[in-house]
Amino acid sequence: MKYLLFSFTVLLFISCKSYKTGDSVNKKYEIEEVSFSRKPCFGTCPVFVLKISKNGTAQLDADNFLKNGLKGKYVTQISTGDLYKIMKQLNELQFPELKDDYGNRLISDLPSVHLEIRYQNDKIKKIRDYGNRGTAELEKLYKTIDEILYAQKWVPAQ
Repeated sequence: MKYLLFSFTVLLFISCKSYKTGDSVNKKYEIEEVSFSRKPCFGTCPVFVLKISKNGTAQLDADNFLKNGLKGKYVTQISTGDLYKIMKQLNELQFPELKDDYGNRLISDLPSVHLEIRYQNDKIKKIRDYGNRGTAELEKLYKTIDEILYAQKWVPAQ
């Protein structure tokens, strides 16, 4: 009986122990600005630079081959919900820990993405993804940003 009581007590203490998680688990970064660029290929890959600030102000410099036909400089205000989606995905990515470069440069003519994230008092994380397939999470982020970009009502910049 004493052995059973002792075992139960030890089990109780072990199960109640709080485990320390790594610093990066569920860490939230204060993202100030995201710059998302699609670079040219030899075909009809969209070419643009999209900058989104933490207040939802977005600037688009549309160069060529966008699905909505835009060319030139535009601005819009991204909804709080869409902004939250982007920031949440970035935080879930643990972006400061990602590699700076993805893709196989030996293959020519792949589209590429350049992602620059300014956060925590002007720290900068740059990711260059040749082929747009760095990680599954990055691919999901790219898709989200593209969907949000094409859903906006863009106004020509002054």
